[in-house]
Amino acid sequence: MPITTRTRIALISTFPTLLAAAGIGVLVVFGALPWGVLPALPVPVALHAAVAFVRLGSPRSSA
Repeated sequence: MPITTRTRIALISTFPTLLAAAGIGVLVVFGALPWGVLPALPVPVALHAAVAFVRLGSPRSSA
């Protein structure tokens, strides 16, 4: 699979995680969660994209 396709699929599959991070950000702004949570939000988004990218590149055996 070409790298551009792998990148595109990895970013698209990260969209739900990004929405959840945005929701947590809204909760932080309105005071429902502490501000200490805010710096941790990019970590799960980046991790999810990286794992998806790596998994798409690994060949699966059909046997």
